[in-house]
Amino acid sequence: MHIDQIYIQYLKENDSKGIQLIYNKYARQIVTLIKQNNGSEDDGYDILQESLMDIYHMAHQRDFVLTTSFGSFLSLVCKRKWLNALKKKQREQVTNNEDELLYVEDKSYSEWEQMLLQIEKENHVMEMLGTLGQSCQDIIRRCLVEKQQERIAESLGITYAYLRKKKSECMSTLIKRVKESNIFKSLK
Repeated sequence: MHIDQIYIQYLKENDSKGIQLIYNKYARQIVTLIKQNNGSEDDGYDILQESLMDIYHMAHQRDFVLTTSFGSFLSLVCKRKWLNALKKKQREQVTNNEDELLYVEDKSYSEWEQMLLQIEKENHVMEMLGTLGQSCQDIIRRCLVEKQQERIAESLGITYAYLRKKKSECMSTLIKRVKESNIFKSLK
């Protein structure tokens, strides 16, 4: 369970202060993301609200356990929801002065597809990370978050040299498993 599981609890329990904290912390980021991809500020807030409702329903339908940061998860849900909105918008027809039907083409769609493909790949790597031993998972996850590896070694009670060696071994195993899964070939 990720430390950010508390945000899931805020949603699940309808904790107004917790939900306000989520808005304060993530709204600007999500709205900016949507605005940078042919959306308006209103679109951004709508997508955020709908995404939080989706996460709320996920939390109630099953024992939802967050395995990544809440910000990353929320961004992913919002991106997918916005991509779906763009797909729908792309299919809508408009008429010009001569009543000829034209299709509105949105060039950001392919960029979103590429970004979602990258996210799927990253999610698969994180799934493969979950198949490693607990010590490898801890080392790799901490190294992703904390840049000062001396601190990581100290907090794990190991030497810096051993941390580097173990991290290298763990990364080799992770890379091998990712390559063996062939997921990247199927996601092209």
